[in-house]
Amino acid sequence: MEIYDILVLVFGCIISYFLGGISIARMLTKKENNDISKQGSGNPGTMNMMRNYGIVMGVVTLVCDALKGVLPALFGLLYFRPFDESFAYMVVYLFGFFAVLGHIFPIYYKFKGGKGIATTLGVFMVADPITGAILFSILFVTLYFIKISSVVSLLFIVISAVVQCFKPYAEANWLMIALMWVIVVLDIWAHRSNLLRLIDHNENPADLQEGLRKDIEKFKNKKEKKLEKNKQKHTRIEEKYDKKIERKHSKVSEKLKRLDEKSTQVSDASQKDTDD
Repeated sequence: MEIYDILVLVFGCIISYFLGGISIARMLTKKENNDISKQGSGNPGTMNMMRNYGIVMGVVTLVCDALKGVLPALFGLLYFRPFDESFAYMVVYLFGFFAVLGHIFPIYYKFKGGKGIATTLGVFMVADPITGAILFSILFVTLYFIKISSVVSLLFIVISAVVQCFKPYAEANWLMIALMWVIVVLDIWAHRSNLLRLIDHNENPADLQEGLRKDIEKFKNKKEKKLEKNKQKHTRIEEKYDKKIERKHSKVSEKLKRLDEKSTQVSDASQKDTDD
């Protein structure tokens, strides 16, 4: 390996960490003058966004957080794969580890971040997109029924990790396997409070129907605001038109008055000439 490749590895890890630390949920709620870290469970992640802002905002958060894992992992795979496929998959999880680390412990927010699942999903999708897509679809349907997102999330990453251990690129690739399971353990550790609530039967449910209801309410409120805005605009136009008509009417009345006065003056002058 050349010195340039070593630099790519080093800077790739650093960039992955800082990219992972970008909190999409915080950025989205800041636009609405809110802070997701002070709402609901306080977790700036997909499920907390869905509970407080609806399914659309939750999905946007999921996709953006997943991309934080996809981008560095995909770069590592494409860059190193032509030289050594096994090494390339090790780099996928090396960059993925730092992206997840940045998501859970972001330097931008005093090391208080999310749970890492969406970013891990992105990394796993790069390593094994078919298995990842199938498992995600199955577990998403499962989430609709059991409504415990922490269980579904942890099931996804554990099953995905087990499946990948039997892939051709994982054969004798012990460093890749070690990094992959470090990510899994890191995600489980980040969910320790969820697991404790689950044991106490106090875990927050992920109700997709409630999220959909919030989206519908948001759509209705937006539509009502738009109608109210259009109504106010129409009222202003009417007021402006009425004032314009009133000014024209006033000018015509004034002109008629002057013409009437002038006609009276002419009539008086004519009468005076007749008298003379």
